[in-house]
Amino acid sequence: MKKLFYLLSLPIIFITACIPTGNIPTYPAYDPSTILNKIVISSCCYSGGNLSIFRNMQAKDADLYIAMGDNMYADNIISNPDYPNWIQSQYNLLSNNMDYSNFRKSIQSIATWDDHDYGLNNAGKEFPYKLQSKEKFMSFWQIQSTHDIRTHDGVYTSYLYGDAAHRVQVIMLDCRNFLDVLSGEPIEPTTDTSKTILGATQWAWFIQQLQTPAKIRIIVSSTQFATGHNGWETWANFPHEMEKFYQALRDANAEGAFVVSGDVHYAEYSKRTPANLYPIYDFTSSGLTHTEYNPSNNPYRIGDAYRQYNFGVVNIDWNASPVNITLETCAFNGTVAKQISIPLDELKF
Repeated sequence: MKKLFYLLSLPIIFITACIPTGNIPTYPAYDPSTILNKIVISSCCYSGGNLSIFRNMQAKDADLYIAMGDNMYADNIISNPDYPNWIQSQYNLLSNNMDYSNFRKSIQSIATWDDHDYGLNNAGKEFPYKLQSKEKFMSFWQIQSTHDIRTHDGVYTSYLYGDAAHRVQVIMLDCRNFLDVLSGEPIEPTTDTSKTILGATQWAWFIQQLQTPAKIRIIVSSTQFATGHNGWETWANFPHEMEKFYQALRDANAEGAFVVSGDVHYAEYSKRTPANLYPIYDFTSSGLTHTEYNPSNNPYRIGDAYRQYNFGVVNIDWNASPVNITLETCAFNGTVAKQISIPLDELKF
């Protein structure tokens, strides 16, 4: 993602990095019996900034929180020789914030990472501290000792919620640990089909996950999926990976899927309609403490981008006929700034 943030916030980092650490409280554990009616989503949170937005997220009284990456910023721009402890210090800033901690105490939470909480801007599989970073991630997000994240590289995983009639599958992709980084910015799309975002093992896992029965599938990608090429990080830089994604849905006859994403410091809705597949929506919610005043060109954007601090809400109306999904972009104060509604019947072959 763009590096403007560092120029703006560098003086703040030296001040806030010295805040005393404390013990992380125990947050609500994953409960598969939960019927999801309302989900809050977010990305791009500088842990030393104004985090009172979490009060307004808490006021939504949602059933689940999905943290989509850049959940704090651990880029080691002060060249701290102890990189793992620097990553930990940034998690400590977040956990020591009262607004954040109160929010987390109130709600089940699941997470993936993007480049900045992974540890370095635009980093991929070559990042030398990725194992240590994963340990910090698992500790902060309270990943249980029996969790499947502990059995493989990276932090990809999935969760099932609700009974058979209300089954929601949340597939958490890891778009950093296996990523073949494309050099330079602006980034040009690659024609090298050996280059990957997810890596062979995660791809095999994802394809298998799509066989799981579910009414709705929320696929979490830390980087945007349904945009066009824009010179920054996006799935459009790997067109063969996008087609592999579409084909996986086709082969599994997996209905009810849409994408939520972060990274770019503005919110938008994107929609692509691949051949022989239902429309693929991508709800981008970004950022909690960052704004980008010049959203990238996106021919798949629905309406305008929202360029203020924001978080997202996914509402599922199980009583509607057909079931209806409403995607809300919420302003800092929690009011709904933009929204779209998707009948579940639209997400069918």
